[in-house]
Amino acid sequence: MDKKILVINAGSSSIKFKVYDYEKLTALASGLCERIFIDGHISTTNLINKQKIDKKIAMPDHAKAAQIALDVLKKLEVIKTYDEIVGIGHRVAMGGDVFKKSTSIDDEKNLTLVGEYGKIAPLHNLPERDVVLVFKKLIPKAKNVGVFDTSFHTTIPQKNYDYTLARSITNKYKIRRYGFHGTSYSYVTKKMQQILHKKAPNLIICHIGNGASICCVKNGKSYDTTMGFSPLAGLVMGTRCGDIDASVALFLLRQKYSVQEVDDFLNKKAGLLGLCGFSDTRDVCQKASEKNQAAILARQIQVQRIANYIVQYINELDNKVDAIVFTAGCGENDGDLPIEVADQIKIVKLKIDSNKTCAKYDDFIKVSKLFSKIKVYKIHTNEELLIASDTKQIIG
Repeated sequence: MDKKILVINAGSSSIKFKVYDYEKLTALASGLCERIFIDGHISTTNLINKQKIDKKIAMPDHAKAAQIALDVLKKLEVIKTYDEIVGIGHRVAMGGDVFKKSTSIDDEKNLTLVGEYGKIAPLHNLPERDVVLVFKKLIPKAKNVGVFDTSFHTTIPQKNYDYTLARSITNKYKIRRYGFHGTSYSYVTKKMQQILHKKAPNLIICHIGNGASICCVKNGKSYDTTMGFSPLAGLVMGTRCGDIDASVALFLLRQKYSVQEVDDFLNKKAGLLGLCGFSDTRDVCQKASEKNQAAILARQIQVQRIANYIVQYINELDNKVDAIVFTAGCGENDGDLPIEVADQIKIVKLKIDSNKTCAKYDDFIKVSKLFSKIKVYKIHTNEELLIASDTKQIIG
């Protein structure tokens, strides 16, 4: 029997999935179940023979979506039987300060903790917990592993994760900076260790997608990061506001907006969307090129926030930075971003090769010039591969 590993990333109305060969960790298939609870749609590709299935199908809940995903994988001949799947790696957003590394979540205690952290990350943790329960029924022989976005950041020192609220409040409700995108940062850090031939590099990694954050990596470990108690803090994002005076939320509540409305203002109607009406950076850049003043301003704010945090982290690394890395959708594909960010950094001279920032690359590319004070790279992140690797290690 050919053993497989299934990687699952469940959202409130979707399940992303990918299948890997157990021995070589070769990607065999990828897919997405979306519009769960609405009308349902699945798209799946056999990455070996390139066959695809793309269709609408009713998905009244996550359990039905998971069943459909497995049936499609059989139809595409990615798996013959469910028993070929020996491990299921689940991307879990919030692991708090408890899950400091990837962990088996088959036992009731760990799975209950995943659900409890859903109070902080309800859109991510609760669906993932529910999907674990689904797969435990569908494939009872497979072992379930949680790979936590917050695990990479558990090395952050207290001076960088503490909030200056009363201890009675922070201790009672576990309020602190947790950080996110840790799975991506872990992958990129390991990749940079190989590229630089250095076990404990100092890095500034910019994960810039619709959700965006930056991580300060000191001696190969997370030392500081822009996201905080939730993924709302830090940079300007597609629909999230990033850093903002907390009293703005209080002010809006006093104006008789509901808690849910204020939550939507901050998480779903802010960021680039709030500034110019477009949440996708590609649309913002296109409108900016057409002299749309709102889009120009939105891009300027986005770039300036990134540059400001890079400067802060250069200082935190004692000006000993081995590399600055851009990753995730925008970080990997926006050719102008490294150039514009470098132009806003004044304390060190970053020299970017504009020919390389727009070049196609398979895995990584160095985009800085020879005489740049700090090396600058673009890397294709691969969170699913890291999840599959951790899952194999734990179930093995």
